This record gives sequence, structure tokens and C-alpha cells, in this order.
Amino acid sequence: MASYGGYTRTNYGAGGGDDSGGFFGGSQISGSQGGTKHPSEESLRPVTVKQIIDAEQAFGSDGTFRIDGIDVSQVTFVGMVRQISPQTTNITYRLDDGTGVVEVKQWLDPDKQETDTGVKGSAFREEQYVRVWGRLKSFGNKRHVGAHVIKPITDFNEVNYHLLEATYVHLFFTRGGGIAGAGAGGDGNAAEDDSMFVENNDAAFLRSASARARKMYQYLNQSKSNEGTNIHIIARDTGMTVQDAMTAAEELLGNGKVYTTLDDETFALLEGF
Repeated sequence: MASYGGYTRTNYGAGGGDDSGGFFGGSQISGSQGGTKHPSEESLRPVTVKQIIDAEQAFGSDGTFRIDGIDVSQVTFVGMVRQISPQTTNITYRLDDGTGVVEVKQWLDPDKQETDTGVKGSAFREEQYVRVWGRLKSFGNKRHVGAHVIKPITDFNEVNYHLLEATYVHLFFTRGGGIAGAGAGGDGNAAEDDSMFVENNDAAFLRSASARARKMYQYLNQSKSNEGTNIHIIARDTGMTVQDAMTAAEELLGNGKVYTTLDDETFALLEGF
């Protein structure tokens, strides 16, 4: 696992590959009981928050985490700081990367001077993108990441790059050769694989939407008007009553499929969602 198909250290410092092995400086390979851990347990794995949330864990809160059928403990991911909760001994961040939200705990070093740039005791502020290097942990049936390092992201390309890198490693283990095929048992069907990102597409929504919502969605999808279409026109052209059209609009609004434009009764399709 030290080398994901030969990818090497990145300019963004995610680490990994033949030249670095993906290890943190100072990490211990030998276990506390004198045993030796497999390199995969100490390698650094780029992941999404959804992968962290969905990771399988064996033997309770102290069990090993597995992603794509492979043991993993140390991870790196990117996300936006949604909430900062300073405590006496640590700072808890809630990070959102678009696939989910996870808590990250950074323990405070009393020997180091703390920096006040946002919330007291925190070097970061809400709505700021950061990269985290840390270890998967679970306490009280609630998992979090114990952070070794948190650094601000100054180039948004790093966010896009990380998602591509996490996807590459995921595909290596689920569809690649060697241990990937044996460990994950992937069948090569990309269309059925949703373990990386949340399913957030129109087809999935339409399968569970009401008939009225589907009719209004299909009408707006055909009209493609940037200024939107008034609810009375929608009702007339689709053969629905105005009340039914408004009910459909509320369903589409609640699922983030449409938005209002000129007024509260004029709707347009939200592209890309």
C-alpha cells in the first residue's frame, strides 16, 4: 500500500508513493505489544469524508478501520471549516468536503503559543478550506479524526486535486490488479460504485419524486429558460392545476432542483445538480 500503482509525492504535500511510503514523520511501525504492524496500517490514505463515515470497523471502538477492504488508520482529506469548538485541551473542527461532515480533534500543546486569528485558540476560521492529516478514531460510537497536522489551503486547485487523488486510490483498490482485486473484490462496474461520493444526480431524484414533480422537472428541463417560467404558465402547459404545480415546485425546491428567479412564482432549473 506504500505505493498506489506508482504515484509519487505531490506538490500539495499529500505524501505517498515509492519515495515517501506515505508515513508521518515519527510514526511508530512497531506496536505497543512488541508486534509489527503491516505497512498498510501506517500508510497515508487520501480519502473523502464519506469514505471515513462509511469505513468498516472491527472489534468495537479499538478495531481496525477498513476502506475498500483494506486496513487504514492514517488519512488525509480536505474540507471547509463549518464549526470551531475550542476546549481546554483540544479544538474540535467540523469539516465539510461536500460528501459529508466529520469532526476533527486537534489536541493543544501547552508549551506552544496559540495563534488567535479566528475563534480563540484556533489558527483557522469558519468557511476556510484546510487539509488534515490524522488518524481515524472512534469514541462512543461516534467516529472522528485525531489530527496530527492541519494546514490552510491557499490554492483551490488542491481541493480538486485531492478529490482526483482519492478517486485514483479508490479505483486502484476496487478495480486495479494485485491486492486491489483480492481485497475489494471489485467487478469493474463503475456505474454501481457509490462508496466515494454521495449520490446527488437528477436520475436518482426522479426515481423517488412524485409524478407532479417529475412533470414539472421535465417541462423546465425542456424549456431551458434562464429567466425562469411563471407557475401559471407551467400549470397551463403541463395540464396541472396551479395548486398542483406549486406543490411540485415546493418539492423541487426542497431537493435543490429548481430556484426562483424574477419572483416567488417564477422557477428555473438548477443546472448540474
